[in-house]
Amino acid sequence: MKFVAATNVGNVRSNNEDSYYIPTDLNKEIFILADGMGGHLAGETASKLAASIISKYFNKIEINSEEDVELGILNAIDLANKEIFKLSNENMDYRGMGTTLSVVYVYNGKLIYANIGDSRIYEITDTTLIQLTKDDSFVNYLIDIGEITEEEAENHPKKNVLTKALGTSENIKTKVEYREIKKGVKYLLCSDGLTNMVEINRIMEIINENSIDIAKEILVEEALENGGVDNITLILIDNE
Repeated sequence: MKFVAATNVGNVRSNNEDSYYIPTDLNKEIFILADGMGGHLAGETASKLAASIISKYFNKIEINSEEDVELGILNAIDLANKEIFKLSNENMDYRGMGTTLSVVYVYNGKLIYANIGDSRIYEITDTTLIQLTKDDSFVNYLIDIGEITEEEAENHPKKNVLTKALGTSENIKTKVEYREIKKGVKYLLCSDGLTNMVEINRIMEIINENSIDIAKEILVEEALENGGVDNITLILIDNE
């Protein structure tokens, strides 16, 4: 298994509110991507805290089963949520900060993952691109109740309004999902700075036509060329 990551502040923002973590210990294959939100430096602080707290938690615990991974994800998310929420309440500069979160752990031939907010996890084969996660967003809620179509959601004025984010309330509910990993499949974790700037079919095309090392560069480059109005962050995993 190979993996790469990339992040870029974009063309408009003055600071990068995205954070990510990729494994340094190949015995613990945990991948984290977070897209922060809040006032000056608050979003950046929230996303960094999320990535740091969750990665450190996993680097300390023992993993002997899929159940250990699931419990670890739930406990780490709860810990990060409480720490971010606490800091937000204690420091006026960070009031109301929060972050999206995508967490993936590769174990025993499975992708074990959780997601909060509108950062996404995709599974990519030669012929398909499947979004494994569901956005916690206002427009997704409108789609669910039949108020708007997926096409209308793309340009909805409240497209970026989240219904859930890490650190914005004292407690948070998270569901851990499982996906069997197949040979030759690739996985993409990304912030909306990529998906809002590059069409999904184009993302699939870039990933399928290039090695992940080259694909990450092209994806960031095209997001910038198409406007780069937000920070751009991605992690690519190749189960070659």
